[in-house]
Amino acid sequence: MGRETKKIDAKGRFFLSTKLKESMGKDLVVTNGLDVGYLCVYTQEEFDEFKKKIGMLDPFKKQVRLLTRVLIGESEQVCVDSQGRISVSSELWDRIGAKPGCEICLFPVDGKIDICTKDHYDNEDHDLSEIEGLETLYNGIGI
Repeated sequence: MGRETKKIDAKGRFFLSTKLKESMGKDLVVTNGLDVGYLCVYTQEEFDEFKKKIGMLDPFKKQVRLLTRVLIGESEQVCVDSQGRISVSSELWDRIGAKPGCEICLFPVDGKIDICTKDHYDNEDHDLSEIEGLETLYNGIGI
């Protein structure tokens, strides 16, 4: 938990903190996020579960095929190197408008990390009162 800010190096890599390296492991998968402007890094186990759930959806529905192409078809397996860096392809960085030298924000939650550029996050609306049905979500989890 807790946002981390990192910088993309000239080769499209960024460092994971020791805490994230330990919790995520070495074999990871990077793909597009569910929200515009975000990528997502999954542990291999979490991504396998994610793929299994998508595989249970009706492949005759256009939105399922799109979801499969964008999230599974564009995913890439990555390995944390000995120095704790992850290398992400320029195609995925382009999806969120990131390039070498750019600052990114990492949001680790339950076996995955959401990533966006710092500029995107700083300009995103964080007003929780605008979320439709927020009260129902809170009540559903007992808050």
